Amino acid sequence: MPNSGLDRLDISILEALQENARMPLSEIGRRIGLSQPATSERVKRLEERGIVTGYGARIDPAALGLGMMAIIRIRTTHEHIHPALRAFAEMPHVIEVHRMTGEDCFLLKVQVPSPGQLETIVDSIARFGAVTTSLVLRSEPAKPLGKALLEGA
Repeated sequence: MPNSGLDRLDISILEALQENARMPLSEIGRRIGLSQPATSERVKRLEERGIVTGYGARIDPAALGLGMMAIIRIRTTHEHIHPALRAFAEMPHVIEVHRMTGEDCFLLKVQVPSPGQLETIVDSIARFGAVTTSLVLRSEPAKPLGKALLEGA
């Protein structure tokens, strides 16, 4: 395992929390063969080390009327980087921003209710440079960070 300082029990805890962050620590402990207090202490250490950074709910955007997802790539110049970041931060439909190397400077994940809303977003960010937009047809669940990834690194 690459310098993470995690043992198999820590990794099992991380996998369980990613599966269901509301799972009681006593249940996680039963699954991995630890007492609830020992499991609780390990989770606390994972939090203190910044490995576990928070807990959250998975929300279905379509159930909230946001059934269209798009990936937008933007190619810009260096002088537009910070103004673009400020603009993205003010756009509620832009839910992820990734600054990248290569031809494109940014990759944005956008969740909108309609093509018209997507058009408005594309038009407003085009001032920063060339825009390429792709509609997402379907997303597969994200893979958890766990044993398979950490051992393969």
